[in-house]
Amino acid sequence: MVSQIILYLLSALLAVAACQDIAKLTIANIFPILVVLLFPAWVAVAGPEADVWMNGVNFLIILIVGLVLFAMQWLGGGDVKLFAAIALWFDFSGIVPLVFYVTMSGAALTVILALVRRTVPAGMRDRLEWAIFDRRGPIPYGVAIAVGAILCIFLQGVNPSGQAKMPGYIAGSALGVQ
Repeated sequence: MVSQIILYLLSALLAVAACQDIAKLTIANIFPILVVLLFPAWVAVAGPEADVWMNGVNFLIILIVGLVLFAMQWLGGGDVKLFAAIALWFDFSGIVPLVFYVTMSGAALTVILALVRRTVPAGMRDRLEWAIFDRRGPIPYGVAIAVGAILCIFLQGVNPSGQAKMPGYIAGSALGVQ
């Protein structure tokens, strides 16, 4: 029961960070910090495993790659920190699905935003004054990170897995995923 609460809390943190990214095009530092601080609680509940060092390596790799993308102005600083923080929850076998889900969520978000930006009337865009409605405005990639991470948590699971998993009705058994 505690394990499920931790995973729900993690998912809620990601969802709130995504909402903030939509509204302000920033992600407050508190979200990646809480995601990182929640990981030791998860390890304590799920039980440490010998391969948990992989999680730290993934954190560093995603952080370094993210910093390069930040330097190239392809990702925002909050996006980099959030992505690195969530990468801490996955081992080597889980990082590939995480990157896949985040990338596919980013592609879907880009297409959706392109369509929305073309269809929202200029008068409404001006009244709302949201940067996401600018024709060539930035993409709140924190949304893609959050959606991709939540999909990966539900469908792939985190490391260490221990006995704690998302309930079957959420984890994908309703979708035919085992």
